[in-house]
Amino acid sequence: MNILNNLRTFFLTFLTVIAVAGFFTACNSEQLDLGASGRNLEVHASKPQVVSKAFYTQDGVTRIITPSASNRKLAIVNTTIVNRSSTVIPISVDPDAAKLGDRRGKKAEAVDPFERSREISGTLEAGPDAVEITPVLWGEIELARGFQVSGSLVFDVPKGLILGTIFWDEVEYIPVDFVDYWKDRD
Repeated sequence: MNILNNLRTFFLTFLTVIAVAGFFTACNSEQLDLGASGRNLEVHASKPQVVSKAFYTQDGVTRIITPSASNRKLAIVNTTIVNRSSTVIPISVDPDAAKLGDRRGKKAEAVDPFERSREISGTLEAGPDAVEITPVLWGEIELARGFQVSGSLVFDVPKGLILGTIFWDEVEYIPVDFVDYWKDRD
């Protein structure tokens, strides 16, 4: 009987350890957004996802965006802009508002997903090299205090560009770093 109690205790302890390990693994596998704050706005962004195709559906029509040349890729950044302090802030999301690159000065502007896309027949499936970018973050927005707007920004970047920072420069300048530029500096 003592052996059965020890075996049951061992089995329950083993299952508990597996459950706790699974819980922490699941919690750590979520893609964490990075963010930075200015005086009025907060910018939160996911790490860039590099793909060769991005698509969205608008009014039942699927539209696709591809890089402008064979030596380029698309970088998709899911972005959230939050108004924490001002009454209403007019925001214009355009190529001057968001840039992606590194702090050494190499940057790529966001592309207009409506202007750069072309209509295709049928539908596309999201995969490792194609991503759906619904909703798209682009155009004129009136952002009231305490509200936020989220969507995907598309960048046409040269292969090899370090995608270390998104530079938000609408209303105020807010860089959000994806890499630690100061690591290993003593």
